[in-house]
Amino acid sequence: MSAEKILVADDDLVILTTLCEVLTEAGYRVSSAHDGLQALALCKIERPDLALLDIRMPGLDGIALAQSVCKEPGVPFLILSAYDDEDFIKPAVEAGALGYLIKPLSLPIVLRTIRVALARAKEISELRQRKQDLEAAIASNRIIGTAIGMVMKESKLTQEEAFERLRRYARGQRRKLEDVAQAIVADKERLE
Repeated sequence: MSAEKILVADDDLVILTTLCEVLTEAGYRVSSAHDGLQALALCKIERPDLALLDIRMPGLDGIALAQSVCKEPGVPFLILSAYDDEDFIKPAVEAGALGYLIKPLSLPIVLRTIRVALARAKEISELRQRKQDLEAAIASNRIIGTAIGMVMKESKLTQEEAFERLRRYARGQRRKLEDVAQAIVADKERLE
């Protein structure tokens, strides 16, 4: 398994360089950006596993950037900030931040926070995939159920008989049951 990719975006060159060096030494693949627009471009191109975003950067601030990377391409992120009041924390939380680190940064805390954020990001990604799989299964079951109902009505069969006829037809055609069901519902096909 390759090392996780981390994007660090901060307009403070000292913080940017220090974080990049520490993260590289810790085994991460690191890219850096000195402003929000450059960070957004890198997120779209590189698809990092995690982004560390300064809350105040030229071009595009950390929160606006976070709102963009959360939506597309879906990059998890931590916010870096010198501000620890609710006016800054609340928008970060609402944008979906996995954490909020206060400057000056403690590098051991940053490394631990990154490990935790990467683990949470992986769990969130797996949950999103499960949700998509479940939605696809529900849609598939719905279309198959509709086709079974149509076959039941048209051929005066029980639900089990209609399902079996549909299944046999799909096998005979070497097609997926769902594809046959979609064709039936779209009235493109009749079962023999």
